[in-house]
Amino acid sequence: MFWIAGGTDFAYTVGLWHTFRRPEAVMFGLDGKGMRHWLNDYVNHGREQGWPEENEPVQGVVEDFPTQLRPVHGSWHDALFGTAYRFYRGPVPFQQLVWPDRNGLWPWEEGATASSRNRQAFSWLPVHEHPKGGWRLVGELEPQFPFPVGPDSWALTTRGIATGASPIAQVVRDGGSYDVLDVRGYHADDLCLTFLGELAQRHPHLAGCADLADGQVAALQADQTWSWSRLSRGNRRDSKRSWKVVQPI
Repeated sequence: MFWIAGGTDFAYTVGLWHTFRRPEAVMFGLDGKGMRHWLNDYVNHGREQGWPEENEPVQGVVEDFPTQLRPVHGSWHDALFGTAYRFYRGPVPFQQLVWPDRNGLWPWEEGATASSRNRQAFSWLPVHEHPKGGWRLVGELEPQFPFPVGPDSWALTTRGIATGASPIAQVVRDGGSYDVLDVRGYHADDLCLTFLGELAQRHPHLAGCADLADGQVAALQADQTWSWSRLSRGNRRDSKRSWKVVQPI
């Protein structure tokens, strides 16, 4: 007995440890439906041909590409595997099913594409040793991140706010996305994208906007409290225009 759990950017088995005394398996960074399919193929491969060894490329799981297993460090478990934790009422071992880029290079190899490196967590490393980026933020901030989106979600902001040089003046939530702005608003000449988790780490009081409803604006008051109001049509127009042209920092 097993099933597939996870989020939009990763998927994992629940039940391998219970049924086969094998570590659960997790995949990152591919289409959710595809990862569920390939994890099922991995289980079928193990049943029929034997379970692959760690750090050894194996064919027959992902079409036309090898995969290999790496052990997941325990520091990732709380952030990623809540369903498994509840099922087992405690931690169980996990292995990551790693995929290469289209040239057959593994994400840790020289010359591997940025896509294959950034879309997969290096979960065999402790969270604090993981390269900076979205997956490290997930490992550091989940499952306690207070916002309804993940810490690896993009937010529209300014370079000044992102670096800590400028204070936050207002936060806009529209269409599920967050705009974190200083007093210049959308007229700032250094608008950019960065991860919401990075902003929350640098500006802890941003957590006060975690319950901001879609279509609302939160303005920071002199006493460091937030006042909320409805998003104007003009701000919505400026937000959409800015999202079309800004680039990640």
